Amino acid sequence: MTSSPAPAHSTLMSSLLACLDGLLASDAVPEGLMRGEIGWLGDGISDPQRQSTGGRGAQSRHEALGLARAADGLLTALEDIGEIPADAALQLRRALDDAVDRIGAVVRQAQASRIRGLYVIIDPEVTGGRDPFDIARAAINGGARMLQLRDKLRDKGEQLPLGTALRDLCAANDALLIINDHADLAAALGPEHVGLHVGQTDLPVAEARKVLAPGQVLGRSNREIELIVESQQMGADHVAFGAMYTTTTKEVTRAPQGPERLKQARAAARVPLVAIGGITAENVAPVVEAGADAICVTAAVGSAPNPEAAAAELTEAIRSAGGRV
Repeated sequence: MTSSPAPAHSTLMSSLLACLDGLLASDAVPEGLMRGEIGWLGDGISDPQRQSTGGRGAQSRHEALGLARAADGLLTALEDIGEIPADAALQLRRALDDAVDRIGAVVRQAQASRIRGLYVIIDPEVTGGRDPFDIARAAINGGARMLQLRDKLRDKGEQLPLGTALRDLCAANDALLIINDHADLAAALGPEHVGLHVGQTDLPVAEARKVLAPGQVLGRSNREIELIVESQQMGADHVAFGAMYTTTTKEVTRAPQGPERLKQARAAARVPLVAIGGITAENVAPVVEAGADAICVTAAVGSAPNPEAAAAELTEAIRSAGGRV
């Protein structure tokens, strides 16, 4: 005799319990998500003697974030069909949101620690007529630890194939890809190995966070010391400061900041500091010595006759000046 299928609400509840078990068994979950906080399940998950659903704990913070998102969706479905009281659902959702926020912060902190060494902007307008992906591959082969896709001319749908290729290149080389301006494109390419960079007049940090996955890093441009403080208060994971020297790849109406101003920026920055603007292998040493964690360039690699050799020369100059590469 064929057994009847389990009711939909029973399946949903079992799936929710499996997600919660995976979270509770995970080393990635912070102390705040404890059985007592989700005790509305009565003799369910709050009972220390309850047998686990058998699911293993999340093996990574990214997996834990995925379980939390899945649990939130299942919670909504159970709430919609009246299987969970609204106040109980609110209690669990707060616990899940807290877990997501804190796991995401830890993931971003780990990602931000990778912001170092040579950081190359891939701009299709600054390639000397060559394929932007070829410039990117040469930069990585030459030692770049970060790439940024900056395309001010094409629509986001047209940028997606190059973005996908750059993400895969970075993932294969333990590098980080940063998307300029477009939070939705960064979210589509993420969550791992992909972050976002915004300028002063782009999407605010808090609004960009709503689009990004919790573990995606976000950087912000700054032209004044006060703006670095503001960016950190907004929650930026790293800050860019410049232009260091005269640059030809971006219109700058102010005088260059120079290494001395960068020292002030270093004193104000509690997060990784990216120096940008007019930097070459010949003038990078004072910038590194002033405290920059990462050195961001465009034309120094993109317009070079041999981009890989140019990236390698910059990487060695950063290392020789005492920078982390």
